[in-house]
Amino acid sequence: MTTTVDPNDELLLAFIDESLHSIHGLADQITAYLHNPANSDSINGVFRTVHSIKGNAGFFGLSAIKKFAHSVENTLDDIRNQKLSLSEELNRALIDSFDRINSLLQEVEQNEVRDELSAEEVALLERITELSHESGGGCSSEEALARELQALAQEMSAAGFPESLRWSEKLSELIGDSEEEAESGEAAALEPASVLTGDFELGGEDVSQLIHDLAKAFIWPEDGKWTDDHSGLVIDRLADLATICRTHDSKSDLEKIEAAAKDFKVIYQSPIGVDQGLLSVVWDNVAPVIERCRPQEPVVEVAAPVQETTAEAAAPESPAAQQAKRARSIRVNENHLDRFLDDVSALFITCERLKDVQCRMAVSESVGELVEELRQINVTFSTQANELQKSVVSLRKVPVRGLLSKFPPMARKLANDLGKQIDVHIEGEEVEVDKSLIEDLDSPLTHMIRNVADHAIETPQERIERGVNETGNLWIKAETTRTHVVITIRDDGRGIDASRIRQKAIDKNIMPVEQLQAMPDAEVIDLIFHPGFSTAEKITDVSGRGVGMDVVRTTIRDHDGDVQVASVVNEGTTFTIEIPIRQAVLVIEGLLVGVEEEQFVIPFENIREVMEIDAAEIKTCHGLPMTVVRGQTVSVVSLAEQMELRANTGWEEQSRHAAVLVASKQGAACFLVDRVIGKRKVVVNDLQNVLENCNRIGGVAQLGGGRLSLVVSVPEIVKTMAPGMAV
Repeated sequence: MTTTVDPNDELLLAFIDESLHSIHGLADQITAYLHNPANSDSINGVFRTVHSIKGNAGFFGLSAIKKFAHSVENTLDDIRNQKLSLSEELNRALIDSFDRINSLLQEVEQNEVRDELSAEEVALLERITELSHESGGGCSSEEALARELQALAQEMSAAGFPESLRWSEKLSELIGDSEEEAESGEAAALEPASVLTGDFELGGEDVSQLIHDLAKAFIWPEDGKWTDDHSGLVIDRLADLATICRTHDSKSDLEKIEAAAKDFKVIYQSPIGVDQGLLSVVWDNVAPVIERCRPQEPVVEVAAPVQETTAEAAAPESPAAQQAKRARSIRVNENHLDRFLDDVSALFITCERLKDVQCRMAVSESVGELVEELRQINVTFSTQANELQKSVVSLRKVPVRGLLSKFPPMARKLANDLGKQIDVHIEGEEVEVDKSLIEDLDSPLTHMIRNVADHAIETPQERIERGVNETGNLWIKAETTRTHVVITIRDDGRGIDASRIRQKAIDKNIMPVEQLQAMPDAEVIDLIFHPGFSTAEKITDVSGRGVGMDVVRTTIRDHDGDVQVASVVNEGTTFTIEIPIRQAVLVIEGLLVGVEEEQFVIPFENIREVMEIDAAEIKTCHGLPMTVVRGQTVSVVSLAEQMELRANTGWEEQSRHAAVLVASKQGAACFLVDRVIGKRKVVVNDLQNVLENCNRIGGVAQLGGGRLSLVVSVPEIVKTMAPGMAV
């Protein structure tokens, strides 16, 4: 059975967004605990995340998520309390469960809510239970029943009706009696209600009233409605207890109380807010401190190990983790952003018009002071407009996390279907890029991740025979430079065998045998991007049809980017993608040059040198003009001819020429121009959606006085030159 949810419920959307974010790192956290069981922070962090998702799923009526997360939470609780050990197989099953929770959350995001678990989800939970028993843990039937009754009691209590509260109390009493019998006198869990009376002291000072008030603050209201006043009481009472701990130099207790207060503030300030489950987590971190305030407590030594583990869960989180929890997202219509960006960009046009007026006034000696004043205004105005434009552009940027988070579960599922094992490690997920670029990267990255799982990573047996861990690794890293977003995809698989690629290329007659034999291995490996090239022995649903990598490079180059590959046999392969950061409206610095009666802008990022060259320095090679600049042979390109303003270069007609040495990833060239006008900061509007087949034009710039100037696309001009002419 499925139901729909309100797509405009901002609170629900915030819960989904934060949950998808928090669940992303759970695989790495639990694997860290597997390799270092002393690192209790890892398993406690995983437990807290799943516990929070379960509690909030219950609040929003997301039954399937709540049921699934509750079962996983029980296993995690046993692991963190050392009732069962975490094995390799159980670890992998739990990672699968995190992927399943991720999928369930995405279903809700797509406006569908299932009340019941699927057969596949039930089977996964049963597998986790079986592995738990094999690891020497798991609950007895009595413990399982007690847990279910406890969950039922909590749900009935949360309902807030008098009859449900009465039955909740009865169930709680029944569970308490059962636990006392089962544990043979072991101490019961400390609850707020249990410390409303009694004496407490810290460092010889009576703190009974403070503890009683603190416990009252943590008791959930009978009407089920948590208000800001309740939150204020919790924060104030925790601050009071922290002051007492500080007065008596109880550093250990002070750290735990401050950590609990910090956790509560994070919950309170988040869009989700405080719920009964999250409040209980904070109380669990405070309870050990309160327990030590009892004058006499004979069972402290018995309960100490469990209390210490629970207290460790309150360890302060890293600043990055805290910032991620506090971060709030704002949903803004992209059309409004684009319109606002256009308005801001108009400020730069005004700056250029002011500059134009300034230049014309400078010829008159009688307005010298006014010219200087206008210059100062223009400098200030330009600076302010530049900062404003940057802030608006940032509103369009989104974390690359939304793109990268889909790949770990996808890679693990695909590897599992192929009988393989893979761990995926993400770095740089907080890097922000323009939303449109995120969409453009989705398809090529999906191709590459699937290829890693299918081709690069071997089966467990093959990896063992190679002398490495049976589980392969995939690293995905995102970073940005001033002008590019860089995605690195690296694996520790079998690597690419250049000799095998070379033989396949010979078999497919891609190029002459002699040329292939003479090519360096790095260039041979690059042939995997050749259209129709594939090394797969058979066609599968994943690969082998000769499409994929050539599409990847084509797609990336369509965005003026490039992809490079480096590989070592039996060590792994690294793909590096670089794509320029583009926006619909862009402000750039460029060099304004004149050709005939027209003016063009060459982007500064492509300029290497502005100079003059003699006609005698220009030679002809295979009918194309060439010259040597600082020991580098480059093609000579007439900008007038490229822009179809003249039929030929005409370089023989003049003894000296103004020239601009330009470069891009496609190579270098020397542009001949009629005159160099000077540096300009311009607003560039894209023409691709207006004019077709205008690849040599990177956009249109608006200059002072209302004039328009075309922006030269250096990469496109260099790319279309004859092979070997742009070195």
